[in-house]
Amino acid sequence: MSNRAIILARISDAEKIKADDGTVQLDTTGVDDQVSRLTTFATTGHGWSVVKVITENDTSAFKRRMIKLPNGRTEMRTVRPGFREALEWLAADRADILVALDLDRAMRDPRDLEDLIDVVENNRPRVRAESITGSLRLNNDADVTMARVMVAMANKSSRDTARRVSAARERQAAAGQFGGGRRPYGFDSDGITVRPEEAKIIEGMANIVLLPTFGQPKGPSMGSIARDLRAQAVPTADGMPWRPTYVRDVLMRPRNAALMVHKPGTGRKIYTAADVVGRAPWEPIISEDTLWAVVAKLSAPSRKTTPGPASKWLGSGVYRCPCGGFVRVHSSGDRANRPLYRCQIPGKGHTTCPQAELDELVEALTIVIVARDAADLIKAPDTGVDVAALRAELIALRERKTQLAEDFAEGLIERPEYRAGMRRAQTKIEELERQLDDVAESSPLAPFAGIESEDAAREVWEGLGVTARREIVKAIMNVTLKPVGRGKRPTIRERVTVDPIKPAPR
Repeated sequence: MSNRAIILARISDAEKIKADDGTVQLDTTGVDDQVSRLTTFATTGHGWSVVKVITENDTSAFKRRMIKLPNGRTEMRTVRPGFREALEWLAADRADILVALDLDRAMRDPRDLEDLIDVVENNRPRVRAESITGSLRLNNDADVTMARVMVAMANKSSRDTARRVSAARERQAAAGQFGGGRRPYGFDSDGITVRPEEAKIIEGMANIVLLPTFGQPKGPSMGSIARDLRAQAVPTADGMPWRPTYVRDVLMRPRNAALMVHKPGTGRKIYTAADVVGRAPWEPIISEDTLWAVVAKLSAPSRKTTPGPASKWLGSGVYRCPCGGFVRVHSSGDRANRPLYRCQIPGKGHTTCPQAELDELVEALTIVIVARDAADLIKAPDTGVDVAALRAELIALRERKTQLAEDFAEGLIERPEYRAGMRRAQTKIEELERQLDDVAESSPLAPFAGIESEDAAREVWEGLGVTARREIVKAIMNVTLKPVGRGKRPTIRERVTVDPIKPAPR
């Protein structure tokens, strides 16, 4: 029997550590300790060969968020790319054993457990699941039943904790107390004392958003506000350069108007007047009217990239039939649970393709292409800017900062030389980032400016709505369905032709 083990280490909350160069990184002590213990358990304790180590640092096995499923539906799911990768390895017979510290560390959502059970029971020989505590066992029906009971209890425990925390935060908000966490911009670390210089920045940003020209062509935008603050060397609360998303987050906070709010749930929230539960014990930075006007403007449907009913499918009106016409999704009748892309032009000679499988292929190819070619695909004909060169220089400067930090830690350079080098590198990095922002604003690939890896590209892609994704696909590739011969069962890759759009020569 083969003994190829995958190690899965997970920590729900990891401390954020600010390095000397100003970057913020996650503490890996927890997952590193788990990996060490699990490796010893697998190799020394059982003689297994570790073929893959997967770490999920600062990753909840309980919290869920809305994601798009392969069948096109949007539902609440836990988001755990590492766990999903482990299942793929086990299902593809690239490993035989999943090793975790404990059942709780492996999963707390019943759906995740059921997916693992499917992999365990459908593989021959049967996949094994093991843990140091012995709680993760799926060797027989009794083990599976016990695991289901334990995960259900763990899920209930997490829900009870979340409910108590939510109630406590609501009481704090109603009493005008700071709920803790990182320092809010505009306030001291106590979350209550207003910083006058930062309050002026917030007030100024709010006034810009309320200008009639905000969001209009050649008018101010989230991006221009962030660029101006970076140009003035104004840091965020974490000491980092401003980004458009951070500008938006700061301006949407009811605390700016001295309002305390509470809204159940997790993730980024948009508060309304109905969520106000109390008054804050500080003087407002902006008025309530100004706050709600800013919130209304920044949350207006016209600013959203999340699709409406007209853009439900990635490839409708984007992929083509061999006849040259665009395909649409057919999902009625017996196709309700397995939608198909098919041509809408009457007559014979057309072809079809499963929607979920084709979209999955196109998304995977898109991530590979934008991670590799985004700099060249983001064109700047009006400015003559060489985006590829800017991106290469940006990567080199970031590596330079890392090398400076290592040299200083090893005593190869003195502190004055280290600080001067870091200052020069950071100044240049911010200049390059401003140039990339300027170039990318008009391109559908703008979110991928400066992306350096497929993992980073995938993270950006998953944060986009279908409308934005469709524009990206149209900008980088042509997808055409291929005829399928009678009686044949080709793979999805064999059923389509994907022609990447080459970057324009410079």
